[in-house]
Amino acid sequence: MVRRPKQLGSEWVASGIVTKELGFAVLRLWKLRNEGLLREGYHWVNIARPQAARPTYRWHLDRIRQTLETPQEER
Repeated sequence: MVRRPKQLGSEWVASGIVTKELGFAVLRLWKLRNEGLLREGYHWVNIARPQAARPTYRWHLDRIRQTLETPQEER
């Protein structure tokens, strides 16, 4: 389990902002996370309290964009 940062900077944004900026559905974002292309602690963090029923994700838009722009054979 990756520890979440105590304070997130403005570069960490909600799912809706990422999908709007990148032009795809939130389901694709979750698929990329589940497939391991987007890594916990680097591309995304769960900011929900440990006892929360559901996770609350924040995403690093610039890192996601950079990963998606990298040719697949170089990832």
